[in-house]
Amino acid sequence: MAAVGDAYPIAPDALARLADALTERLAEAREAWPGVSVSGAAFAAYLADRVPDDGDPGAALGEMRVADLYLACACTLGAEGAAEAFEKHVMPAVPKAVARIDGSTQFVEEVVSNVRVKLLIGDGERPPRVASYLGRGPLTAFAQVVALREAQSIKRRGSKEEPVDRDRLLEVPLETDDPELAQLKAEVQGPFQRAFREALAELSPRDRTVLRLYLVEDVGSETIARMYNVHRATVARWVADGRDAVLKGTRKRLMKDLALARSSFDSLIGKLATQLDVSLASFLDERT
Repeated sequence: MAAVGDAYPIAPDALARLADALTERLAEAREAWPGVSVSGAAFAAYLADRVPDDGDPGAALGEMRVADLYLACACTLGAEGAAEAFEKHVMPAVPKAVARIDGSTQFVEEVVSNVRVKLLIGDGERPPRVASYLGRGPLTAFAQVVALREAQSIKRRGSKEEPVDRDRLLEVPLETDDPELAQLKAEVQGPFQRAFREALAELSPRDRTVLRLYLVEDVGSETIARMYNVHRATVARWVADGRDAVLKGTRKRLMKDLALARSSFDSLIGKLATQLDVSLASFLDERT
C-alpha cells in the first residue's frame, strides 16, 4: 500500500486550516463506522484533496458528507472492515438503480458484480472508483451512478436491445409501499419531469459539460481539472454548484406547480436531493 502522503500530496498549510474543523467530524465518522479504522492524518490528507480550494475549509466540510467520505477513504486505502461495511450499507442500493434500465435477475446480477469490482478493486491501472467520490451527495447515490453507467454501457453493446425509456429513468425518486405516498408520486411525476428538465436546461454550458463528464462519462476530477487548468477541488465545487442549481431550480418550479402540504413537499424534495446524481446521470446521457 502506498503511503498516504504519496497517494494524496497536499500543502502543509491546507492540513493546518482543516485541523480544527476536522476533529469533530472525524469523531462523527468513526462513530458512524465503528468497525473501520483510518488514522486522523490519513483521513485529513484524503479530505484536503477534496475540499474546495477557495473559501473557508471549515464551512466546506460542513457541506460535505464526511462520514461517507471516511468509508470511501477506508475502502481506497484497504482498511480492515471497510469492504464489509461497504457491502452491507452501500451495495444494497445498487440493484435498485440497475432495475431502472433492466429489472431481469440475470442483468441485475451481472451489473452488480461488475460494479462491485469497479468500486472496490478497480481495473487495469485505474484505482477503485470509490476513490473518485467527492462527498457532495450520499455514497449510496454515487454507487448507483456507477451502476447506471455500467448498465447503460452493457445495453449499448447489445445493439438489438430496445432503447432505454428516458422518462422511466426520470421517475420521481420516491420508493414506498405507503398507498398515500404512492399516490403522491403519481400526481407529481409529470410536474417533476418538466421542472427537472427546465432546471437542467438553465445550467451554463460549462456546468453541463462538467456534470456530464463526471457523472456520465466517468472522467475523474483530476482529469477534468487538467482540462480546465484548475485544482481538483475546484472541480468538486463546480459539481456541487451544478447539483445545487438543478435542485433549487426544480424545487422552485415544483412549488409553483404543486399544491402540496408542506410536509409532503419537504419529503419529496428530500428524496430528490438524495437521488439527484442518479437522476442527473440518467438524463445527461444523450445517448440513451
